[in-house]
Amino acid sequence: MDFKLSQKERILKDSLRDFLKKEIAPLADEYETEGKYFTNKIFKKLDTFEYAAALIPEDIGGLGASFVEYCIMVEELARAWPSLRSMVTSSGLTTKLIARMGTKEQQEKFLPRLMSMDEIACFGLTEPNVGSDASGVETTAERDGDHYILNGTKTLITGGSIADVICVYATVDADKKGKGVTAFLVKKGETEYKTSDFRKMGNRCCPLSEIVFTDSRVPAANRLGEEGEGLKIALSGLNVGRVTVTFGVVGVAQAALEAAIKYAKTREQFGKPIGSFQLVQELIVDMALKVDTARLLGYRVATLLDADEPCQREASYSKLFSTEAALEVTSNAIQVHGGYGYTEEYPVERYYRDVRHLTMAEGTTQVQKLILGRDLLKISAIR
Repeated sequence: MDFKLSQKERILKDSLRDFLKKEIAPLADEYETEGKYFTNKIFKKLDTFEYAAALIPEDIGGLGASFVEYCIMVEELARAWPSLRSMVTSSGLTTKLIARMGTKEQQEKFLPRLMSMDEIACFGLTEPNVGSDASGVETTAERDGDHYILNGTKTLITGGSIADVICVYATVDADKKGKGVTAFLVKKGETEYKTSDFRKMGNRCCPLSEIVFTDSRVPAANRLGEEGEGLKIALSGLNVGRVTVTFGVVGVAQAALEAAIKYAKTREQFGKPIGSFQLVQELIVDMALKVDTARLLGYRVATLLDADEPCQREASYSKLFSTEAALEVTSNAIQVHGGYGYTEEYPVERYYRDVRHLTMAEGTTQVQKLILGRDLLKISAIR
């Protein structure tokens, strides 16, 4: 396996880093401090590098990037502004599903504005009583002529209140359990629903929303796939989702590592930089090792995805290790900064807050261990 980036990939990484440093990173502190949500103008800046179209095939207007290239894009965006990365990749998940599973009419209706980032999307699966067990969806969809009527509540939905398109999962027959789950593309302005946002620890510029459907009418033409295929659709992107989270946290951890190194070189105690102290060096070496290991695990998954090879175990390893490692790296970055690390004078406290929830997204740390245990032992601890 070649662990070295190609010339094309290196140019992409360097170009992105320069662009994001100038155009995106300067906005992060102001927006995060004030808790302001993203504007369309910010999303449109990213269209320069076709973030929303990256994984969409060229024959339907996308960039047709490899997974390795996309992971580079994700890491660099997360390094510049973690909240923005969360919203962009969450939108990209639904965009990719439409490109892969949608009818020609659905692609023509939704994709152009999603790929240009004139509109954004979100993924509406989680409910108050439904998390890791996606087959237990309680939101209902009842056919009524040329429409479906949706009733139910989605919760903890990334970007739910600002999204223009929501990929909603509802059951057409609760008795069928997972085999009744069906996917729908709900368009703001076309279907009525209500949203509210949670106050939360991190990623403050990216809303985390509750979405309530009450006799909400969705055109039958907006059903994604056939009735009962929703669970298959939802689970089809798990490996991509997990490697995306990997590079999301790697980007934040890289930013935290760089901040810690910079501070350790300039902060003086006892007449010399604290970076000369052995225990500070140990902290930074441990941080760098975890960042590099997480990145390599992620690249292995991206390479397997590019080769269209099975990679469920590798994706779970990657997601499990990287999120727990990033949590430790960002915590240690605070430690290196001492008392200042606990204040908003430096960005490291925000990095910690921004990675904390990612030990839960795309399958919690504990669920990843159950998945891996089942794969290794061929015994399920769940059912």
